[in-house]
Amino acid sequence: MPFPQKVTDLLIWHRGALGDLLLAGPALMAIRHRYPRARITGVGHPERWGLLSRTLALTNVWDGETAVWADLYAAGPLGENLISLLSPFQAALIFTPQPPAHLMERLRQAGVAAVHWVPSFSPQCREHPSTLQVRRLAELGIPMASKPFRLILDSGGVEDNIPLPGGGPWAAVAPGSGHPCKNWPLSHYFQVTRALAWQRGLSIIWLTGPAEEAMFPYVQAMAQAQGHLLLNRRPLLQVAQTLARCAIYLGGDSGLTHLAAAAGAPKVLALFGPTDPRIWAPRGKNVSILQAPCLDAPCARGREIPCPEPRCFDDLSPETVLVAVTEWGLGKNFWPASPWDQNF
Repeated sequence: MPFPQKVTDLLIWHRGALGDLLLAGPALMAIRHRYPRARITGVGHPERWGLLSRTLALTNVWDGETAVWADLYAAGPLGENLISLLSPFQAALIFTPQPPAHLMERLRQAGVAAVHWVPSFSPQCREHPSTLQVRRLAELGIPMASKPFRLILDSGGVEDNIPLPGGGPWAAVAPGSGHPCKNWPLSHYFQVTRALAWQRGLSIIWLTGPAEEAMFPYVQAMAQAQGHLLLNRRPLLQVAQTLARCAIYLGGDSGLTHLAAAAGAPKVLALFGPTDPRIWAPRGKNVSILQAPCLDAPCARGREIPCPEPRCFDDLSPETVLVAVTEWGLGKNFWPASPWDQNF
């Protein structure tokens, strides 16, 4: 069933991780273009949705973890507070891996007339999320544009809040992710950052957050030993603004790698081991990918990684990464533009 022709108030439900939300960026922009005057409210993680506030001209961002939503997952009558909260909305789009039949029905019971599902990613992890979303939005009568997704970020405040070292150019490095097996060895990052600073004259910025808590003491020691800047647990908007000012970004399969691509960092080098870049890598001509040279890689089964340790990454040497950065810096792509860019 196509989506309504006219919508004045639209609810978009996406409670996924940072990378999943940014992968949905093109779909969210398509929805905004289809309904340019609609008041759109995003429900999910407030800080992550806040990154998209200007880009999507959001009217509201609501926390998806508050108690007001509990009735949507229960049985019985809906609370008056929830019905009142949802009363302005004629339509809702729910981004989840699989259709949430109960949630959708409860939203309809609350008075939202048109409720439709959009896949946030494939549970079998066989297709890039944007491919799934193009197909689903077409079924709903919402065309998707074939251009990269870029965040509109506030330009002010970065210089005051995050003084960057030296005069640049800056290289940002994010060594962590949501799974330890997706992390390139810290010793490799140390060698690469030392070479980029000493041989290439780049100022290095290390980025860490809650996912890097276990490795943080080691990252802190490496940054201090080399005189690099370390940004730990900074607000995502500040991180995005900083990434937009960096000449190069280096990281693994993580939300920050997606953020670097969406923020418009000119060169994003993404390192992939057990997970499949054809499914999980950010898209765009500013993104280049290095896959670990392992016959078993990628070996992830869905979102599960069977290897007890990232052995495939041991053979992705610092020298290989430095060659990639150097060649790309000279205007040559280490990997040609990804084949899926042609269909994006």
